Amino acid sequence: MIVSSILICIILSIYTIKADDCQYSTPDGIIDLRTFGYKNRPKYYDVPDSDLKTLTYSFNGCFSYSTKDTCKNAAACVTDLTSKQERLIARQTDRVFTYNGGVISVIYTDGDATTLRVFLVCKTQESVQASRINDYSYLFKIESECACPDKCTYIPDKSSDHLTGGAVFIIILVCIITTYLIISVLFLRFVKHEQGINLIPNRTLWLQIGHDSIYGVRFILSKVTGRNTYEEV
Repeated sequence: MIVSSILICIILSIYTIKADDCQYSTPDGIIDLRTFGYKNRPKYYDVPDSDLKTLTYSFNGCFSYSTKDTCKNAAACVTDLTSKQERLIARQTDRVFTYNGGVISVIYTDGDATTLRVFLVCKTQESVQASRINDYSYLFKIESECACPDKCTYIPDKSSDHLTGGAVFIIILVCIITTYLIISVLFLRFVKHEQGINLIPNRTLWLQIGHDSIYGVRFILSKVTGRNTYEEV
């Protein structure tokens, strides 16, 4: 039982440092697609089409996101400003990364016939352009310092779903309390040969705390309601 509680603590701790596998090794260094995305929301949003003023796009590197029923678990979606309709055009699960002579291309599909090609260009100033080739083909061009190999390090944004410091503290506290209770019960059972309710560690202390808590609540209620719940001596 003690080993099980320790293993649970270790597993929960591992979860807090787990990383997504969106790093690609090139002859010039590492390209990390996580630096082009946020958790659960698109990093690039309301990007206007370079030619068609009625279309806007959203795109997110590495992490899937959802905005509406028609744009769920997406890598990219397109919105028609006239009809207010949004459509998924790419998924993170269908991704092909290529690196050729410093040119980075990431090809996505929607799991069907639609294709999105994203070009990542190494530049010091960030900019993004998007355009529709036809109903089944779209193009993104992102200029960013993070498109330079080994230039950017991924730092999770505040909206990511990793455990917070407070949550980690609570997990550690629960693990400590659980381990303490298990050890105490085993000690009382096999060393002190106690049984039943006597297996509760520090039973007298907890009963006293419960007793005092009840009287404390009654005292507060008597002050709030103006009623004296204590017998006069």
